[in-house]
Amino acid sequence: MPSPYTHILAPVDSSAQAQTAFTEAVNIAQRHHAQLTALYVVDDRAYHTPALDPVLNKLLEAEANHAHADMRDRQRFVATTTVPQFYVEVAYGNPKRLIEAYAKQHSDIDLIVLGATGKDSPHRVAVGSTTSYVVDQAPCNVLVIR
Repeated sequence: MPSPYTHILAPVDSSAQAQTAFTEAVNIAQRHHAQLTALYVVDDRAYHTPALDPVLNKLLEAEANHAHADMRDRQRFVATTTVPQFYVEVAYGNPKRLIEAYAKQHSDIDLIVLGATGKDSPHRVAVGSTTSYVVDQAPCNVLVIR
């Protein structure tokens, strides 16, 4: 019998795919009595144009506020489940690189569960660039949810 997962990482954004993947991660965490961490990466790469800084700073702040509100909603949801430990993280930067780095820095993560595409992927794409990158670079198993 395969070993149970002990720490699951669920990278999320505001897409429907991310919500579907997060729900599956919660289900897996319950079945395996595993710790679950939700990681929301605010992609701030487009917000560094000096001429537009005042406008872009407001947009970045709005996105960050949305990320924190989203994570509070996830905390309330997980509180109604049997997941033994749940943590949330909000980070800023390049999502694919931060997901990979987070998984490598937390060597106890043994499964990453994420959506096939995120909020920035066209619907016609089978697997988004972030998902593809994580599958290729992750130090652990990756489960892609459609």
